Amino acid sequence: MIKLEEFQRRHSLELLLNSARWAVACIAHWAVAWLLVWAISDAIPLSVSIPWAVILSSVTLFQVIYASHGQARIQTQASDSLVSRTLRTYTWSAWIFGLCWAVAPVLLFPVQYPELQLFLVFVVGGVSLAAVGTQHVYLPACYGSMGFMVPALAVRYVLEERWIESLLLVVYYLLLLSLARRLFHSTINTMRLQHQRDELLGALREGAHKLEEAKLAADEANLAKSRFLAQASHDLRQPLHAIGLFAETLSDNKDPKTRQIVDRMQESIGMLSNLFASLLDISVLDAGKTQPLSSSFYLQQLFQQVRKDFEPLAEQAGVSLRFRDTRAVIKCDQVLLRRMLQNLISNAIHYAPNGEVLVGRRWEGERSCAIDVIDNGPGIPETDQHIVFNEFVRLQASNEQKIPGLGLGLTIVARLAKVLNLHVGLDSQPGHGTRFRISGLTVSNESVTPLTEKPVPDARNRLTGTRLLIVDDDEEVLNATSSLLARWGCEVVACTQFPDSLPNVQMVLCDYELKNDDGLTRLRRIARDHPQVTLILISGNSSPQLKRQAAELSIPLLHKPVRPVQLRSLLLRCSS
Repeated sequence: MIKLEEFQRRHSLELLLNSARWAVACIAHWAVAWLLVWAISDAIPLSVSIPWAVILSSVTLFQVIYASHGQARIQTQASDSLVSRTLRTYTWSAWIFGLCWAVAPVLLFPVQYPELQLFLVFVVGGVSLAAVGTQHVYLPACYGSMGFMVPALAVRYVLEERWIESLLLVVYYLLLLSLARRLFHSTINTMRLQHQRDELLGALREGAHKLEEAKLAADEANLAKSRFLAQASHDLRQPLHAIGLFAETLSDNKDPKTRQIVDRMQESIGMLSNLFASLLDISVLDAGKTQPLSSSFYLQQLFQQVRKDFEPLAEQAGVSLRFRDTRAVIKCDQVLLRRMLQNLISNAIHYAPNGEVLVGRRWEGERSCAIDVIDNGPGIPETDQHIVFNEFVRLQASNEQKIPGLGLGLTIVARLAKVLNLHVGLDSQPGHGTRFRISGLTVSNESVTPLTEKPVPDARNRLTGTRLLIVDDDEEVLNATSSLLARWGCEVVACTQFPDSLPNVQMVLCDYELKNDDGLTRLRRIARDHPQVTLILISGNSSPQLKRQAAELSIPLLHKPVRPVQLRSLLLRCSS
């Protein structure tokens, strides 16, 4: 930002040159000069008045031309030296202009014609006033233009011993000087305010630019984090997936101490899997890669799936988990809505131990409904209700019980609601429980065939003798899966890559990302050539594109880390 003094000089020069380059100003000066020559032609010889008018017109023409070129140079090169030089040159021309008019009372004073003298007074007074009006922005130029003509005319009247006229001219001259200074200071104050405004605007622009840079840096860092988690998810899921399978193979150990260790290990693995899934959900949502895939389905079917997910956890916490039956058919992304319900129910169970959790549908209109998740826990204070959907917020339970997790469950619910164009509401009072409501669900009138889940047989020997091909390029995962399936009675063929010919198997369990190979492409070929073989895809890739591709081929997709109960349930369904 330029300094105030420099700002004032530049703007004064711009105003000065702008007023001088007007063609009408040039024509007016010429007209007045030559009109004066014509008016006093009977009293003053033309040999005297015409040279004076030519010189004055030349000076005026120079000012107009110089102002036009000077303004163009200032716009392209506004250096201090150029501004000073232009001001100095124009000021000299103003002084010459003023001296030319100062000569008029000496050379062009019509001594014998009072009426022509009065005309000369009006001309000199008008030119002086015009100089004040156009050049007050720079007093040296203003004084040069109007500073000589009125005093010269007053002196002429003194020589003529006409004291009253001379005194009136002196008073008029003082008024002109006062007016010039007042206008000058008013203009300077305006420039000062304009300079302050420009400084504030510049500071605001700089601050906004810095904020924008900081926001871009933060967004880039957030996206880098999300890209890292998305890219590293496969490598991070692999060992966790293998550990879970290995732990399940030890679950039948008869030694009580070993069994206790295995139970704690499985509990820790479950918690770690949930934390890992939450972090990956956040990374995918931050990256903006979640695209909803809407379909019509019975809400009761979703309730059945979620009940099955949480009955063991509810029983362990002593919570009565109830779902109200409904015949509603809704249109939504079933996977994302299920994830929202899972997070809300998990949160309710953790904060209402030994209590009750109720899940049900509530109508909002003919084409809209909502899902309520209600618990009779300690409730949420009003002062904390505005932060529960923030990242990493975990409110302390009233019984001082440590709540597991990172505080991302409700954050994921809020972000998924935004993706699905839904609204999540909260109604809670301390001591009277909490109600979360997912509203804005569209009721569908499409005909839907309910998919009833087959009960998982209690006897594991249902899998005895089942022939499976397992393909995974990670040997630890391959060994863990083979050991677990062998313990379930399966006949396993384990490979790190697809064999040249498909062995005599009933099922193929394949990883999606293989070295120099694509598991889904391989399964597509097997589905074409061996339609009687059941195909299952396992992947650490949770992208909607992969889900869509697997669904189009009707191939079940399990995401790592896979819980053994998930794998066993799927194998039992596929083998029945």
